[in-house]
Amino acid sequence: MQSSVISIARAREGFSDLVNRAAFGGERFVVERRGKPLAALVGAEEYQQVMSLLSQTGVQTMFRSIPVRIRFDGDRYFIDDEIVDLYGAGATLAEAQNDYWMTVQEAYADLAANESHLAPHLQKQLEFLKKVVVAQGGDNP
Repeated sequence: MQSSVISIARAREGFSDLVNRAAFGGERFVVERRGKPLAALVGAEEYQQVMSLLSQTGVQTMFRSIPVRIRFDGDRYFIDDEIVDLYGAGATLAEAQNDYWMTVQEAYADLAANESHLAPHLQKQLEFLKKVVVAQGGDNP
């Protein structure tokens, strides 16, 4: 089922009706202000299903050219990858992304500082991180 987009003013006027339509009719609503989405209204059962999926399997996506998985356990977001085996966490997705990116930069700096002594698998990680960090405008350590 498609989501209906409604203004915050319209949502305010008919909030009780929208809640009933979401809870009992399975409808979804995206509430926006001046064309910018602010919130979504879905039934509680659908919300629990989505939260369960995010907690169990997460979402595969790209973050700054790194394939990552994002999970949410109901309280915190977690981002991890399988290439360098790094992770980040935060109360919001933005916090988790920031934490993950700081971890990437720290790992890059650490590997680069010890480049002449790295095992082959760590040299591969360094080369991968070098491409990612430089592409994102990061400085060499």
